Amino acid sequence: MDATRTLHRNRQLLGKLALIAAMMFGFAWAMIPLYRIVCEQTGLNDVVKADALERDDLVAGAATVAMTFDATVQAGLPWQVRPLTTHLKVKPGTFVQVQYQITNASPHAVVGQALPRYLPAEAGAYVKKLECFCFTQQRFAPGQTRTFPVVFVIDRKLPASITSITLAYTIFDVPGQDGRAS
Repeated sequence: MDATRTLHRNRQLLGKLALIAAMMFGFAWAMIPLYRIVCEQTGLNDVVKADALERDDLVAGAATVAMTFDATVQAGLPWQVRPLTTHLKVKPGTFVQVQYQITNASPHAVVGQALPRYLPAEAGAYVKKLECFCFTQQRFAPGQTRTFPVVFVIDRKLPASITSITLAYTIFDVPGQDGRAS
């Protein structure tokens, strides 16, 4: 009788743990689109909606900024990443679109995520991205190549001391999302 009661309690505990794990997975899954919405509404991570830009910010100024586009990959990963445009002269206040090409060079499906960085770092506050593949997990089939647009406007309030900006993406692996056993 005591063994039956213990077995019943263990099953209840396992059921509760499975429910908690499912709820945690569901919460994490729901956070991906919610995070993007929060970023768009608040300007967090430089992702904004076009209608959130001020009208004055969309009038091209006379100055230009030298933009350099780059990408790096976390060591040992199978990604090949390159910007299709590496250098560009940009007038603050104008929409700019560049593209990054990403290839999965492995024989396995992989999932990665891109994080942007700016040089100089303070320039990041003035680059308003309207479309970006950053902060979103991307799934690639073996050997698959995809092209991702990055659409942005440089704020006209950019300090005159910043005459060049580098926008670089670092691609990281998302562990446990590739469908292979760890």
